[in-house]
Amino acid sequence: MPSNISISANESFGYDKNSAQSIYNFALLLTDKSLAEAIVLPENLENLKDRGKLGTLVEKYYFKHEPPNDHNPDFAEAGVELKVTGVIKHGSGRYVAKERLVLTMINYDHIVKESWESNSFFNKCKKMLIMFYLYSRDIPVIDRKFVLSPLMYEIPESDLPVIRADWEKIQSKVIQGRAHELSEGDTFYLGACRKGAGGVKEKLKSQPFSTVGAPGRAFSFKQGYLNQLISNVQDESDLGVTGEVSIEEATQSRFARFLGKSIDEISIELNHHKRDKNHKNFHREIAIKILANGGSSVSEIVKAGIEMKTVRLQSNGKPKESMSFPAFDFIEILSEIWEESVFSEKIERKFLLVVFTTGPDGKERLEKVGYWNMPYADRLEAERVWHDTQRRSALNAHDLPGMKESHVAHVRPKAKDGSDKALTPQGDMRTKQCFWLNASYIAQVVASI
Repeated sequence: MPSNISISANESFGYDKNSAQSIYNFALLLTDKSLAEAIVLPENLENLKDRGKLGTLVEKYYFKHEPPNDHNPDFAEAGVELKVTGVIKHGSGRYVAKERLVLTMINYDHIVKESWESNSFFNKCKKMLIMFYLYSRDIPVIDRKFVLSPLMYEIPESDLPVIRADWEKIQSKVIQGRAHELSEGDTFYLGACRKGAGGVKEKLKSQPFSTVGAPGRAFSFKQGYLNQLISNVQDESDLGVTGEVSIEEATQSRFARFLGKSIDEISIELNHHKRDKNHKNFHREIAIKILANGGSSVSEIVKAGIEMKTVRLQSNGKPKESMSFPAFDFIEILSEIWEESVFSEKIERKFLLVVFTTGPDGKERLEKVGYWNMPYADRLEAERVWHDTQRRSALNAHDLPGMKESHVAHVRPKAKDGSDKALTPQGDMRTKQCFWLNASYIAQVVASI
């Protein structure tokens, strides 16, 4: 257990700014303490509940350090960038990341002139001290405890090919004049997350090869990637990604020998069988077994936060059903902004689609697999449906966008049963609803992969 400490803001540093190990050891002393417990803070601190402020307070008052106002790491002498991020306690008792880890802003003018070997992101974030505090909305940031030991992170050799490919994908879109089309679904580990006010008041940024304004975005490690760092899971299988073999290629290779086989043949080969005719998620379980080479999870998929969806096509090529997302709250949606909505976050993800098709003989076979993320134009249409849902919920929550009103998405019930209802802004109860991607739209997506 860390020893008790009480350090005033006027005392000496207590660590060597030139030594990454010394900086880490000093950070370690905060474990099991809040900032207010560890040091004497000025009495006039303001905005203590502001999101994202704890890192600034830790650096300024605990480390007594002013970060450089450039692309260098916070502790430039030791080459260490400081990151402070929240965790929450999972039902199983383990800690998980509250959200993605934002790294540094993407400068659209600069990134187009950089190379991977000498880019500002890698220079700033190649070595990071990551500190984890227990998030609680109701507790001021200075009273939130650091519940895990800090982590001195350097990009592992095994992750480097994926992160480099992600960076190059983001750079490529900006070079193509498509910075406004960037999506977290474009990449695997290193995301381009939204970083701005959001909504109609957000001031868009200029980009070098287009006159279209682009929302501000930042490089970030995805939530799944951060969870892997926290849990340090060692027993997951991996796809064998290298500098020569991408995640996409490794995935196709894993599924290759099962393509064209019936679900019954695959079931026998994997020794994984239906419990009964109503066995839910059986196709998903089969897909995971294939992907994980008989295991239950794959490290690359977990780190990338891939949303795996099984799609079952009828003999006419049409999906058996639309694709659903989590139910929304009729009242909460009224005060949300699109950029922070669950639906927006979900459709920016990268999906792995595993497609089964029923043939003329009535047998279901594994047809194909492929990664997909929603194109920019379709994200705009999904956003339109969301805004229309928000507007109509305020007027009449029983009149929400139907399937015929958009080629991409609609709203309809998603509930455990008829009694699973939620309060509407009009004061009555209605069966819980969620956003769905239309079955016809899913058919087009499947045809494209």
